[in-house]
Amino acid sequence: MNNHKLLKKVFAVLLLTIATSLSTQAQESEYEFLRNTLSAAKGFTIQVFKAMPAEDYSFKPTEDVRTFAAQAYHIAYSIEWFHNQLKGSPIQWSPGDENSMTKEELIKYVEEQFDAMNSTILESEFSGQFTDGILGALRHNSHHRGQMVTYLRTKGIKPPSYN
Repeated sequence: MNNHKLLKKVFAVLLLTIATSLSTQAQESEYEFLRNTLSAAKGFTIQVFKAMPAEDYSFKPTEDVRTFAAQAYHIAYSIEWFHNQLKGSPIQWSPGDENSMTKEELIKYVEEQFDAMNSTILESEFSGQFTDGILGALRHNSHHRGQMVTYLRTKGIKPPSYN
């Protein structure tokens, strides 16, 4: 009889351990592996925005490209657009005047958009389609941020180092 009680106690402890483990795992984000990538994309983008002096935000290397300010706005707005796509509440692509914000406003706007999107990503359940959307947003951001690095170099400004 004692063996039976001992076996019941061991089984109960084992079940409690498994339940606690599963509960802890369920609370962790399925996209936790992207936390550093998302943080790096946000940080590097903001460093690029900050590297250009405010008085040069109207700069564009050639007539047929956006100004630095418009590139910054395009990045921030596209993050908002991608975020809404990822949430399942798409918005129409309607950026408006891409040269309408100051350097400080653009930095605040992009920080807010990254924070909102990154929070949604880290709170979401894993799916292939959702992951594809995340990768699309990151690729788009990298593409335009790379263009902005070229703008900095054209102005003789050393761009921030990518970590």
